[in-house]
Amino acid sequence: MPLSNPTVLACVGTLGYITYLFFAKRPRNGIPLPPGPPGLPFIGNLLDVPNNYMWLKFEEHCKNYGDVVSLRVLGKTMILVGSAEAASELFEKRSSIYSDRVRLPMIIDLMGWDRQFSLMRYGPQWREYRRVFHQHFNQLAVNKYEDIQARESRVFLCRLLENPEDFLDHIRLAFTTTIMEIVYGIAVTDKNDKFVAMSEDAIESLSVAGVPGAFLVDFLPILKHVPAWFPGAGFKRKAEEWSRVKDRFINEPFDATKVALHEGSMMRPSMASTLLQSLPEGNTEEAELRGRNVAAMAYIGGADTTTAAIRVLFLAMLTYPDVQKRAHAELDKVVGNSRLPDFSDRDQLPYIDALIKETLRWLPIAPLAIPHATAEDDVYNGYLIPKGSIVFGNAWSILHDPVAYPKPEEFKPERFLKDGKLNPEVRDPSVAVFGFGRRICPGRHFSDNAMYSLTSSLLSVFDIRPPLNERGEPVLVTPQMTSGLLSAPGPFKCTIKPRSKAAEALIRETQIDELLIG
Repeated sequence: MPLSNPTVLACVGTLGYITYLFFAKRPRNGIPLPPGPPGLPFIGNLLDVPNNYMWLKFEEHCKNYGDVVSLRVLGKTMILVGSAEAASELFEKRSSIYSDRVRLPMIIDLMGWDRQFSLMRYGPQWREYRRVFHQHFNQLAVNKYEDIQARESRVFLCRLLENPEDFLDHIRLAFTTTIMEIVYGIAVTDKNDKFVAMSEDAIESLSVAGVPGAFLVDFLPILKHVPAWFPGAGFKRKAEEWSRVKDRFINEPFDATKVALHEGSMMRPSMASTLLQSLPEGNTEEAELRGRNVAAMAYIGGADTTTAAIRVLFLAMLTYPDVQKRAHAELDKVVGNSRLPDFSDRDQLPYIDALIKETLRWLPIAPLAIPHATAEDDVYNGYLIPKGSIVFGNAWSILHDPVAYPKPEEFKPERFLKDGKLNPEVRDPSVAVFGFGRRICPGRHFSDNAMYSLTSSLLSVFDIRPPLNERGEPVLVTPQMTSGLLSAPGPFKCTIKPRSKAAEALIRETQIDELLIG
């Protein structure tokens, strides 16, 4: 039930009007809310919160009203943070106030994602879940996964050589295979694997429902008590369906690991098997429930987000051929054409690192991150930010700041370089790409390794060009990102060919090696 549903808006119009009059933007104890667009009778700023591509409208608000903007929607205060300076001040320096999460009725109460620590309220339970995750994915721990990541990058090259037209499927399969083995010890070799299909459905529903305001029930929680058969209550039926998908996604792969461990048929150690083997005596139910949900969160962070980022990379390469040529040149100089790059080469590949940073900056996959909530009233630059406000860190605005990144709409890896090295004076995209403050993505180090492994391997042997029409002429590809909590390029085509006969031979040699190992 989107915000614009006329039936529901009519039903709650009177309530909305009363709420608006009571909660209209006005000073509290003489302190006003941050500036923002004027609201309308009945609905306040409801029309200023679009269903799709919310970050673009929010960027517009920040340009018009400042780097901290307030909106009022049916009694809820929404705060937009549109600059790196404001984000640092609020999310970092005042993290004790800005580390909470909003309890969204759609995704938490109706769909049941209350055990996902990225959505949890800030407190002891969140700290315990994050601690368990951190044990397996901290900056040092992720090094033990490099061999798996390198192997799957090479398998990806083989698939790409045989069926280049299916490159989008190959990207997803590469990261799905990697994370399924690391998290559950499950071998996935086919894009139609039941676990792959199940996870895609769960993550898609999470992306749609995870944006505050995507459903009116987020602003009027009382609507969650409306019967599913009631006119305009389609959101209840969606929630029931998505809840079933979520349960399968969290439980079925974990149960498969549990059965294999019990039967002694576990082929490889995994995060899930380690968690199961370390269950404490006594109250194992709570510890196992925590393990199930932490494992599912690891899958989401390790597969879907990185898949979207590599799709952006492909778009950039076919749109900016000169960037690709420069990447080829650096790889040829450092690695040569007799082997594929590995993790030990990374320090000598600054342009590849810069290219990865620019991929994450150019079309960010989490343009609004996951919204925070304030644990208490706060005052910033003379403006009140009330307790319980929904606070959006607009990563899109921060990563497209024309002062920090001149011509931000252009893909320019060289903006991060100076004298052939990474320039520490240029703002690193990590200030916004992975979220903010204490709620920053704990899987960012794993994702960074995955991006490097596949990017360097891909560009060392393949050339990515625009698709051709029936006359053999290049076709312009315009980037089109999807909307939601996660934003990824929609389907597109490109021409993918080995850079040379030597590159093709190297890929085929890798294919034989992988078969022998397998």
